Amino acid sequence: MKIVILGGGFCGALIAKKLDAARELEIILIEKKHYFDYSPSIHKVVIHPSYLRKVIVPYYSFLEHVHIIIDNVIKVTPTYIETKKNKIGYDYLIISTGIDYPIMLKNKENVFVLKYGSDAVDISTKILNVDNLLIIGGGLIGVEIAAELVTQTKNKQISIVHSHDRLLERNPIKASQYAQRFLEKHDVNIVFNEKVIRHENHSFLTDKNKSIEAEMGIWCAGIRFDPWFMKGFTDSIFTDQKALKVNQYLQLKGYNNIFVGGDINNIREEKTAQNAERQASLIVKNIKRLLKKQSLIKYHRRNSPLVISLGNHDGITIFSQFVFKGFLSSVLKKLIEWWFVGRLKH
Repeated sequence: MKIVILGGGFCGALIAKKLDAARELEIILIEKKHYFDYSPSIHKVVIHPSYLRKVIVPYYSFLEHVHIIIDNVIKVTPTYIETKKNKIGYDYLIISTGIDYPIMLKNKENVFVLKYGSDAVDISTKILNVDNLLIIGGGLIGVEIAAELVTQTKNKQISIVHSHDRLLERNPIKASQYAQRFLEKHDVNIVFNEKVIRHENHSFLTDKNKSIEAEMGIWCAGIRFDPWFMKGFTDSIFTDQKALKVNQYLQLKGYNNIFVGGDINNIREEKTAQNAERQASLIVKNIKRLLKKQSLIKYHRRNSPLVISLGNHDGITIFSQFVFKGFLSSVLKKLIEWWFVGRLKH
């Protein structure tokens, strides 16, 4: 029985680890890089590139029996996967390829995204050598990067342009207010209710004709579902935003042998590591139940804690409508990183 996993992020890596001991199964993980990225801590690598070794884990170090293929997927069909070098059939397929962070500007020079640890390393020198920098987007990623920059560097002018009327707009207003106070206390210039639409000559222009001088930008404004590789499937598997539709068992709509986990599916919940892990656990259980011809388990959404770091010594913990602020949140963030990365390594 051959099970193929596409994508080695939180969901894909955990599924591979959970299935690693199943000797009777042939498990294949296809990923374009050879290591797992602990993405919630990548913003720290921007200032301290050596921190990368703490937040990446090579797949070979925790997957003993899984066959790991480092390659780019170019086609997924109902019966096989095609990469640049391989064509692989499957009995069961798990799609957990994540989402894209597109830069919505014509001129992308000196504008970067932070998706992987390698991205953070690549721009770390550039960030340290500029005096003014613009963060486009004031959601979770934008706030954490801004806080890291203002607490770990000196003499830099940091600005944020956010298209909503408050930071962290999907979270309780107390969290938004605390993040805003923290950043403004550190002299961050925050522009609300505007979008960056153009970039030229070290200047970023908003849709309300505000010009912001910045030598570089970090794009944190939105995500895109782009499963362009899904060939031979009907349009019914896609939402209007191109996320992949799943049923209550996390199976791709209309395909009982294909599961979709993590950011790329249409489950309406925060795309957090905790929720990716819950989906990974359910997918593994349901595959095992299919093999035993047992009834499947339904996936139920639930609130998971969200921990936001504001530099090394401050932070915000959010659980449902409860908000806890201060030093203990920063400690909790570090403990979660230590626990999760350590669990993969052992």
